[in-house]
Amino acid sequence: MAKLKIYTFPDIVLAKKALPMARVEKSTFKLADDMLETMYDAPGIGLAANQVGILERILVIDTDYETEDSEDGSGEMITHKNSRILINPEIIYREGAQIFEEGCLSVPEYTADVKRFDKIKVKYQTIDGVSRELSAEGLLAVAVQHEMDHLDGKLFIDRLSAIKKELVKKKLRAERREREAALAAGDLSVLRKKRKKKEI
Repeated sequence: MAKLKIYTFPDIVLAKKALPMARVEKSTFKLADDMLETMYDAPGIGLAANQVGILERILVIDTDYETEDSEDGSGEMITHKNSRILINPEIIYREGAQIFEEGCLSVPEYTADVKRFDKIKVKYQTIDGVSRELSAEGLLAVAVQHEMDHLDGKLFIDRLSAIKKELVKKKLRAERREREAALAAGDLSVLRKKRKKKEI
């Protein structure tokens, strides 16, 4: 397994629509493993292929895992994993509404309240190519909808009001320029920030 680069706004790949996967290849297994490792390391609870620069309709999610310090003091261990790999997901049922404060690995250090469906049912293929359905509510429903937005080239900030969205994008672009300027000047401290809170 390998950790992949997570693309961040305004990287253009995040605004592109991912294409359906015609079939599961041997490389798909490695991609799914690498996406899960990247998600857990970030830490996040979901990751779509667009976020790692791949325009295929595959996403990974785990809203249940926990982290704890390892006994040997080498860092954190992930426990209670319940990872899901969804290929070519499609929402076939929607019900209710909820407001959830969302963050995103591709929109570092910004959160906003987003309205989502409270309950959904998703048709998808497993990594083994089997067609399945997943009923989800609460956090899992939010995470699935958030990641499916990525596959359609949308970020959660695109769901904000037009004025707020433009203000946020302007602020994020400025912060990105500042980070890149700091890196160009040799200030590596901007790379050392590690998220503590799990992002979608």
